[in-house]
Amino acid sequence: MDYTVYENAVFHTSDPFGTTATALVAGDGDIAFVGSATEARNFAPYARRIDLGGASAMPGLADSHIHTAQLALRQAEVDLSTAPSSAAAVELVAKHIKELASSDDTGWVFGGRWNHHAWENPKLPDRRALDAATGGHPTALHHADLHTYWLNSAALARLGIDAATPDPAGGTIVRDTSGSATGILLEAAGFAAGRALEEVTRNDLARLLPSTLNSLLRQGITTIHDIDGMDAWDAFTALHERQELPLRVNKVAPVAVLEQLIDQGVRTGSGDAWLRRGGVKIFSDGSLSSGTCLMHEPYGSTASEGLAVTAPSELNRLVARANHHGLAAAVHAIGDRAVSNALDAFEAAARHPGRRPAAANRIEHVQHLALRDLPRLAASGAVACMQPASCTTDIELVDSLLADHDILSYAWASILDAGGTVSFSSDAPVEEVNPFHGIYAAITRQRPDGFPAGGWQPEQILSRTRALHAAATSHTRASGEVRLKGTLEPGRLADFIVLDTDPVTCTPPELHSTRPVMTVIDGRIAWLQLTQGENHEQVHPKHRPRRHAGAWLRRLGRVRRSVAGRNPAL
Repeated sequence: MDYTVYENAVFHTSDPFGTTATALVAGDGDIAFVGSATEARNFAPYARRIDLGGASAMPGLADSHIHTAQLALRQAEVDLSTAPSSAAAVELVAKHIKELASSDDTGWVFGGRWNHHAWENPKLPDRRALDAATGGHPTALHHADLHTYWLNSAALARLGIDAATPDPAGGTIVRDTSGSATGILLEAAGFAAGRALEEVTRNDLARLLPSTLNSLLRQGITTIHDIDGMDAWDAFTALHERQELPLRVNKVAPVAVLEQLIDQGVRTGSGDAWLRRGGVKIFSDGSLSSGTCLMHEPYGSTASEGLAVTAPSELNRLVARANHHGLAAAVHAIGDRAVSNALDAFEAAARHPGRRPAAANRIEHVQHLALRDLPRLAASGAVACMQPASCTTDIELVDSLLADHDILSYAWASILDAGGTVSFSSDAPVEEVNPFHGIYAAITRQRPDGFPAGGWQPEQILSRTRALHAAATSHTRASGEVRLKGTLEPGRLADFIVLDTDPVTCTPPELHSTRPVMTVIDGRIAWLQLTQGENHEQVHPKHRPRRHAGAWLRRLGRVRRSVAGRNPAL
């Protein structure tokens, strides 16, 4: 066997005993040995050795809920996140159109990340102001929460939406007093538009996806659970077939293709170590910022309880059908009632005889939770896929809309204390990808500037060990890979990252600014940061011929100097 010894480091293994080691031996993609440098050299005396200069290392991080296609396509979109008003957003769109190579074309214009809650006048926009700036260009602009679309008249016409178009189940075409569509599509109405737009953006996605995946490697992410549509599956598959997929992908499919997956015999966990099938995503509700998350009690200016995007009876049917055919369910549930409905569906499905998925069911977000549902969540075995960065983003929104509700919000500590499982993620592009920013939010419940003092709802603050486990290890329960990866133990995949500081012992501000200097996948260097000021360089580990390894090893001396220079403890 062809071994590589990575030595002179503090390897945080994330095994159940909290073991640390100073050396790791990788062979043929797996971890062959973990222990001291002397033991590693005795285990593989003729192996190539890589000295990590006393740096810290840990299992590769996972993003268990990421919209990779939307993140990639953002490169071709107009970014409206900085707009302080709807008028400013329209100006940005108009400027973007003028900069297009063919400004007289009538092709689609895409953009997003607008947030009316941050505007001077926090009301939803409409198509009229957009029409004046976009002309014949059909324009589709998604909200920052990805649950609302803002379209102009040309886009509505292209999609066949007019005054006579009925609202889809679980969605709303917002209308004016005359009954005409305003251009705002909520929940299922917006998702339907998004699916129609997938074909328009398919070529752009194939072109932009590789650079997005490589950027994730640079942030220490070795596994993603993608939540986008089947256009993303096609793009991942094409990369995999060309042996150009740089990290591991677990693909969650939209429930719209459930019957197709069943007919094809697809099961959760099918595939290989690089590209696997996940479950199917089902929407129980919407989002708090769009006023569509489903609560047990009314909230907001309309005193509404929110929106059941999927009716409870249909949710029960879909979860049971998916589970019976070996497909895990990934239920989007932000409001406490939406979470209750998801747990009802899991419990009902468990009572049905038949096949069970190879991975746990999961609930996406679990932002707000009724106290009585804590033991039910643990008993269900479902993984709570949560986004710690959203906690600190939403402080004011939650305090203003839900302050009088008897709920737990972003309650990862309570979920873990009750025996549940929490897996961290970014929900990018809703939040930024950087996993260390999310871990920082989990252990402080604060923004980077220290607000609020002592942390927001500090009883939910996580220990460092628990937070790192949620970021690197527990995702494997949601993909059926518990025995395959997520810890640095013999027999697991040799996926790990080398960092510029120790994530276990550093201060919270240092953790927020932690950066990877090396990403290893399958035991080979997938990405390496050279000395400061040099460009990042990339290698796709499973396909790079062995003869190229020497050039990378000769550069590692510079990595050692770079790491030591930024960490005075080395």
